[in-house]
Amino acid sequence: MTFMDKMETKSNAKYLYALFQVEFKKLTGQFYSITTSFDFDEVDKLNATQQLQINKEHQTYLSKLRSCDLLTEKEFLYFQNKINSGIFFHKFQLMLSIIDKVSSNEHMNPDKLKLFAHKLKSKQIITSHYDKLLTAIEQGKLQNPIDFLNYCDKAIIINENDFPDKPAQYLERMYQKTASIFPELAFTNFEFQIVLDSTISDVDSKFYNFVVTLTSNGKKYKQKSSYHLYSPSKNKYFGNKIDQQEYYKIFNKILADLQSPYRLHEVKTYQGNAVDWKTFGIIALTKEQATSLQRSHDFLMPSYENFKNSLNTTKIEQAIEEYKKIGLLAHLSNEQIDNAKEKVALEENNTLNDVLMVFPDVIYSFDTELANLQDPYAELISAYKKIAHNDFNPTDIADNFNNNTTNKVKLKFKLGKKAYEKSFKIDSDWIDSNFFSFIDTVVKKENLKSQFYQLYTGDQGASIIYLTAKQYHYLRTNKLLLFGDEEYAEEE
Repeated sequence: MTFMDKMETKSNAKYLYALFQVEFKKLTGQFYSITTSFDFDEVDKLNATQQLQINKEHQTYLSKLRSCDLLTEKEFLYFQNKINSGIFFHKFQLMLSIIDKVSSNEHMNPDKLKLFAHKLKSKQIITSHYDKLLTAIEQGKLQNPIDFLNYCDKAIIINENDFPDKPAQYLERMYQKTASIFPELAFTNFEFQIVLDSTISDVDSKFYNFVVTLTSNGKKYKQKSSYHLYSPSKNKYFGNKIDQQEYYKIFNKILADLQSPYRLHEVKTYQGNAVDWKTFGIIALTKEQATSLQRSHDFLMPSYENFKNSLNTTKIEQAIEEYKKIGLLAHLSNEQIDNAKEKVALEENNTLNDVLMVFPDVIYSFDTELANLQDPYAELISAYKKIAHNDFNPTDIADNFNNNTTNKVKLKFKLGKKAYEKSFKIDSDWIDSNFFSFIDTVVKKENLKSQFYQLYTGDQGASIIYLTAKQYHYLRTNKLLLFGDEEYAEEE
C-alpha cells in the first residue's frame, strides 16, 4: 500500500473498499456483492478466549490502517472502542463497518456541508438560521444529512420513537407536527379509521390503511395512507407507525386549494445505503426549490410532488357535476356516485382522468403488456362492451390466443347478425396496436352513436372511454379530461 496508490483513489473509503474486495476474493474466490455476500451467521461463534485473540488481531489491523492514514485519529479511537466491546468476530465485519463509517465521514465533510448550506441559502430554503447552521457544521453537530432540516425555514423531522405506540395517542400528534410547517395548514376535527384494503389483501396478507379526516380553513379533507400488514398465519403485524410516503399529501390538497406555490415533500433518512424507516423529514418547497435539490442529488432528495393548483378540490367537485350533466354517470345510482366521490376524496389525483377513473364502468384501463394470456382479446372486447353499456354489444366473443405455439391470434365476435374477425400478431405478451384501429373501424361501420377514445396515461397503460362526438368535444374544449394525443402539463 503506497501513498501514490491512495492518492489515485482520492477517497479513503474507496481505497478501503478495494482492499476489502481483495481480501474477500482471497478467502472466497469471488468478489463481494449483494448476491455473493458473506453470511456471518454461518461463522462459528467465539468463546471468551477466542474473542480476546480476535480482538488483538483486529487491533493490529486497525493500527496498520491508521499508520497508512486511511483512518483519522477520531475514527481510529472509535473502532478501537468497538473492537474492545467484542462486537466483531470476523475481520470482514470490521472492514465493512470501517468502510461505512469512513464513507459517511467523507460524505459529511465540513467543506461539502458548507457548500450545500450556501446552496440552501441561495435558494431561500434556509434564511434566518444560516449562521447557526455554519456554526453547527464547524462544531461537527451534523451527523446525518437529515439534520439540515433542523435549520430550514419550513421543515420538520419526525422520529417514530418519540411517539407512543397506539395510533389514538400518536397519529394526530404527527399530523399536528406536520401542519406546524405552515399556519395555513392548521386543522380541527381530526378523525381516523383503520380499514382493511380488500383490493390487495388475501388469505395470509391483510393490509390495513389509515383513513384520516380533518377540517382546515372551513373545508373537510380526507386521505388514505398505508398502516400495517397483518399475517394471520404468523399472528404478527409488520410495518411502521405511519406511511411517511403518503400521509402528508392531505396537506398538499389544502395547499392546492389555497393556490400556494409550495408543496410538502418527504425526505428520507439513510443509514449508510439503507433507508431508516423510523426517522424522516417533511419540507415545504416551491417547484423551483424542489427541482434544484432533485437535480443535484446532494444531501437532501425531496419527493416529487404535483404543483398543479388548478386541480384543487373545488375543480374536482365542479368536474364531477359536469360529468353528470353530460350523461357520463347516467348509468350509476346516487349511492354509487356518492361512494365514488368518497373514494376520490381519499386519493391524490394528478389529473381529472384519475377522478373519473374512480366511477364504475366509465373508463377501462389496462396494461398493454397483457396479464391475461388465455383469451386477452376476448377479455378486452367484453370490457369495451361494459363501458359502452351495450351500445357496442358484441356476442359470441372468442379468441385463440396461444403465445407458445403460434405468432398469430384470431379474434371473433358478432354485432347483431354481422360477424367480425381479425388476426393480430403475437409479440410475447404485448398487445398488437392494430387492435385499437380495428375497433374504431368496426364502430364506424356499425354507425354507432358513440365511439371509443384513448385517454392520456403517461406510461405503457391504456385508458379507453366511450363518448358521443358532442361529449368528446365538450370534455376536450373545457379541459375536463386529458386525451391520448394531449401532453400532460404540470402547470396550466
